[in-house]
Amino acid sequence: MKIHLLTFMLLALLSLNACLSENKTNKTNKPTVTEQDKPQPVYGIDISHHQSKEIDAIFKSTDSLSFIICKATEGVTYTDPLFLKNWISIKKHGFLRGAYHFYRCQDSPKYQAIFFLKTIVGLDNTDLPPIIDFEEGGIDTSQSVDEIQSSLKIFIKEIEKQLKCTPIIYTDLNTGNKYLNDSYFANYPLWIADYNGKENPDLPDTWKNKGWLIWQRNSTYQLDHKKNDFDVFNGNLSDLNEFIRDSYQKK
Repeated sequence: MKIHLLTFMLLALLSLNACLSENKTNKTNKPTVTEQDKPQPVYGIDISHHQSKEIDAIFKSTDSLSFIICKATEGVTYTDPLFLKNWISIKKHGFLRGAYHFYRCQDSPKYQAIFFLKTIVGLDNTDLPPIIDFEEGGIDTSQSVDEIQSSLKIFIKEIEKQLKCTPIIYTDLNTGNKYLNDSYFANYPLWIADYNGKENPDLPDTWKNKGWLIWQRNSTYQLDHKKNDFDVFNGNLSDLNEFIRDSYQKK
């Protein structure tokens, strides 16, 4: 009888130890978020004919670039000499692509829109929406802020009317605060140029509540031993693809 009792007690202790060991294992083996599980940031660059010697290096690069934005036009007469080559090659090599127009306040907004649209033939609903590059170099200081804003609205509305999509506005903090202080412009996603070295960009007041879409974070991205503008999308790759789809469905 004593032997059976000792045997029973021994088996009970072994069972208890097994349960404790299992509980300990379960606690330590809970799923954890690894770096691979975290949403990966989406990086890109923007280029023009100034990077003509680097375009092949872009496509050979092993960096995690997802999108490339290239210059298409400027004013009513200038087409970037490498636009067509870049436009075709970006898509061919599997990058998301975008095209921008450098807006000049002294030129007719409607003719600028027509010129831009004729140049970006082939734009489809898998491309980034057309981008309006509005910065200091294109501003006619002889015009008032109201005049500049009125003309820019004509340009934007023509793009929307013809392409049935919502364009993106590119600008910087100072230009945005001075010339884009009308709440109307907050209807359009912001690509902000801001090299502040912080974790987030400083935004023009118009977009303070809405936030930013793309951040041109610096101009020192090294590719083929040369510097390029480096851009970050505000979200993951799935968010970017969803944004593109929505941009062509809203209008």
